[in-house]
Amino acid sequence: MTLRLLTRLFALFGMTLTCVACYGVEYQEYDPSFAASGRVVDEEGNPIQGIRVKLGHETYTDAMGGFYAFGRSQHLEFEDVDGAENGGDFESRTITLEKMGSMEDVGDVTLTRK
Repeated sequence: MTLRLLTRLFALFGMTLTCVACYGVEYQEYDPSFAASGRVVDEEGNPIQGIRVKLGHETYTDAMGGFYAFGRSQHLEFEDVDGAENGGDFESRTITLEKMGSMEDVGDVTLTRK
């Protein structure tokens, strides 16, 4: 009885290995990603809250103007989506990132008023 049970278990295990060997695992292409952090300020160096920051995924600056963004895009986009509510109506800006696969600190990003 024990021998018969072991034989069946090994047979089942062998079929499982055969399926994995034949079909393998899902193929995934290399997926470059970018990440950036920094602070958004106005011309006087004051932090701007509520600026949309987009790098594939979308986030917004905090009360100190700080942000952390990540995504597949190489273009870090800044857009004032609430108009004058955050202290002025600011121009949009785009920065192209160079470092793929690592976090890039872009420092202070200055947005000018329209």
